[in-house]
Amino acid sequence: LNLVSCFLFMMNNYIIEPSSAYYAEALGSSDALSGLMIGAAPWFALTSSVAYSYWTNYNYKQPIVFAGILQFVGNLMYANAYAYGSVELCLIGRAITGLGAPRIINRRYVADATPFSLRT
Repeated sequence: LNLVSCFLFMMNNYIIEPSSAYYAEALGSSDALSGLMIGAAPWFALTSSVAYSYWTNYNYKQPIVFAGILQFVGNLMYANAYAYGSVELCLIGRAITGLGAPRIINRRYVADATPFSLRT
């Protein structure tokens, strides 16, 4: 579950970077929107990392499943923005995708599960 969530989050970033300008134009906006599309997820990931850090003091499974659900909903909204021609839906989808960023959960789990003597 940990590796799958990390893989999907990173693929989300690698897919949007080369295609964001084309997607912004298809939505009827300028290329400047592509910067907002790329930057929205990391900013919201930064804000959600504080909550996930606190939540993982007690449990790992619930936060990672919750992050996965947010990732799914955010990507669904981002994909449907093209069908609806909605820039707002695109940006809200990217924001929700950022809120579902599992990087802090993954790093925290690996740090807690790996003995200090085995870390590099």
